[in-house]
Amino acid sequence: MISSLAQHLPEALAWYGDKLVLPGEHSNAIPGTVLLDKAGAERLMERFAKTHPGGDRRALVSMWTQWHFGMLIIPATAAILLLDRDLPVALDEVGIVPHDEGRTAALVVAHEGRPCDVDGPRYSRLFDGHIAPLIAHFAGHFSVSPRLLWTNAAAIFEWTLQQVAATGEAAPEALAEGFALLEAQTDARGKRSLMLDAVRYPLQDGEPTRQRKICCLRYLLPGVAHCGSLCPLPEATVERERRALPEVR
Repeated sequence: MISSLAQHLPEALAWYGDKLVLPGEHSNAIPGTVLLDKAGAERLMERFAKTHPGGDRRALVSMWTQWHFGMLIIPATAAILLLDRDLPVALDEVGIVPHDEGRTAALVVAHEGRPCDVDGPRYSRLFDGHIAPLIAHFAGHFSVSPRLLWTNAAAIFEWTLQQVAATGEAAPEALAEGFALLEAQTDARGKRSLMLDAVRYPLQDGEPTRQRKICCLRYLLPGVAHCGSLCPLPEATVERERRALPEVR
C-alpha cells in the first residue's frame, strides 16, 4: 500500500487504504489500457459475469464499474483532499490487479504522487485521464448508457468528498473544486456534464435523504442486495423486476 496515504484516511475510508499500491506488491497486474481494448475488457466482464449467473449485461457492466471506481476514486480523491497529492492514476499510467472474480481488486501506481498543480485542475488526471476514456469505451462497446456510468462515478466521488469533509481536515480549495465538478453545467470538453445532479437529497419523512438520480440497475443481478433509499426507483418497481428475473439453478 501507499503507507503515507493509508495512515491519513479517515475511518470511513480505511478499507481503501491498500487499493492503490506501488509497483512490486502484485505480480498479476495488467496495463490499465487493457480496459480500452475490446477483447481485454470483454474477458474481464465474462469472468465477472460468472459470479452473477443470469444477470442482466447492463447491470453487470454497471456493477463492475462501481467496484473499479471505488478502488480508484476514493483513495485518489482522499490524497488530493488530505495531502494535496496528485497521484499517477490516468489509464495509461496504472496497472490493474484483477480479482479472481474479474472485478478490480487494486490499482498499481508508479509512485506516491506529486504536489497538485496550484494553477491547474486538481482532478484532471482522475477524470479526464481515467474515468472519461473508460466510460466512453464501455458505453460504446457494452451498449450501456454513459449517463449511468457517469452517475456511478459521481456518486462515489460525492460520497468521498462528504466523508473527508466531515473530518474537518480537507483542504478547503480542493474540497470546493470537487463539489464544483458535481455542480458544473459542462465538462472539460464543453459538453453538458453527466455528473450534474447525479446525487440528490430529496426530503423523506421531513429529512433529506441521499439518492442517486439514475438507478445503477443492481436489482437486475440475482442475489445482489438492494441499495435501499439510495435507489431512485420505487420499491414496488424493484420488487416486480426482481420477481421477473430468471431462476438460477
